[in-house]
Amino acid sequence: MTRVEHLVFLHGWGGDARIWQPLLETLASNTAVKLHCIELPVFAAQSGEDWPPLDTLLQKLYRQLPSNCILVGHSLGGMLAVRLASLTEQDKVLGLVTIAANACFVERDGWPGMAETTFEAFYSAFTTAPDSTWERFCSLQARGDTAMRSLLKSLKTQKPQMNNDAWRGALRCLAELDNRQYLANLSLPALFLFGDRDALVPIDAAGAIEAIGGDVEVIDGTGHLPHCSRADITAEYLLEIMRRVGNSPAEPFDKSAVARSFTRAAQSYDDCAYLQRAVCRQLLSQADVNRVPRTILDLGSGTGFGTELLRQRFPQAQIIALDLAEGMLKFARAQRPEADGYVAADAEQLPLAAGSIDLVFSSMALQWCYRLPQLFAELQRIMVPGGRCLVATLGPRTLVELKQSWAQVDGGVHVNQFLPAGQWREAALHCGLDGQVSDELRRLHFDSLRQLMRELKGVGAHNINRAADKGMTGRRKLQRLSVSYEEKRQERGLPVTYEVIYMNLSTSEAKKAG
Repeated sequence: MTRVEHLVFLHGWGGDARIWQPLLETLASNTAVKLHCIELPVFAAQSGEDWPPLDTLLQKLYRQLPSNCILVGHSLGGMLAVRLASLTEQDKVLGLVTIAANACFVERDGWPGMAETTFEAFYSAFTTAPDSTWERFCSLQARGDTAMRSLLKSLKTQKPQMNNDAWRGALRCLAELDNRQYLANLSLPALFLFGDRDALVPIDAAGAIEAIGGDVEVIDGTGHLPHCSRADITAEYLLEIMRRVGNSPAEPFDKSAVARSFTRAAQSYDDCAYLQRAVCRQLLSQADVNRVPRTILDLGSGTGFGTELLRQRFPQAQIIALDLAEGMLKFARAQRPEADGYVAADAEQLPLAAGSIDLVFSSMALQWCYRLPQLFAELQRIMVPGGRCLVATLGPRTLVELKQSWAQVDGGVHVNQFLPAGQWREAALHCGLDGQVSDELRRLHFDSLRQLMRELKGVGAHNINRAADKGMTGRRKLQRLSVSYEEKRQERGLPVTYEVIYMNLSTSEAKKAG
């Protein structure tokens, strides 16, 4: 199994390797891989050099890369890292992370970037007044960040020795780079990080990269230097992509990726979750009318819709809302404050006392669990003797039309993979939970593929398979997908099937007797 042995960092224009120091310090205490900083020509120790032609530069940088590395590049360094990743041999670059790096720094052909007139004005200002223009550049990098003052102070103490002519060459390279095609054709795991308040790279660039299939994350409250002001969050992203590259786990989902996806979807979830609401009501209708639970766990409580229904049905019960995504819990507290307690945790590792829950209620959440024996062992552990467990989850026939359409395009993993009802039944019985397990197919219709994709993203259920990180989805592939899906169009629109698995379980007689 290939393992990541090195993280290699490429800085941006106007700086040097010192810009990575906060991130390096954070990583050093969290990973044993070797950390390397490569300084671009004409900056810092290489300030006496000329800025080379692009091909010469890439070959020079490529020769410095160790085997089995992940490339991490900021701004111009990130754009160069994309080019290096496209040159890589199989044992050279294993993964890529760019920070505040656009596909085109200067806007072109409708791609969002810095206005060409703004860039040329900056270029001219640097030609006539390099020192003051560099200080202005420092201010632009720090602008908007919640740590703006401390960032600006730190930047001004890190002024490299300037080679004006060579720095202008690097600026011109920044303006001329166009990585759109390279991004569309990347064949290794890649992550693109942006600051939501970046004054140099418009936030629309993050959406544009995501639209062509890029795995994009936006770090709140940061400008052009999120790795400096939020080194902790940036380090977590790097550790996550190291896990993706260096491991081949049985679980297709990374739980941290699931949590982030649903946190991002908290504000849009309710507007898109009509299927989820219908399933939630159907699940609650299976509750025993003759049993009034004292304590209820709403497992995977999301925005609190199920919690609200449970409160209406069982007004005297103590209800605990538990979800993997803290953003969902925050939304529920503000919009539907019906629970008595809110807990951020993984269903497979419940921070609850044994024998403390009368009713476990979980609607459309446990499909993100793959270690079913561990999951049901936890549920059995926390339930009181005679406790009940109501679960609705998704089965493998979910989005079957989308899977079939993608199969006509390529052999990649583009649709989330869920476990069949038989595996759920077997795991529950093995852990002492018996009862009814059934499934049904629900079909929705959409006007267009774009509408479907928007809805999936709106509920946090877009493609987050680990295997999906091995490639990117270009515009041409999406066009082919749309043509393939159109062949399935019905009178009401494009069909979308969901397989819903229902479980109505109770603790075994052995637990009752115990």
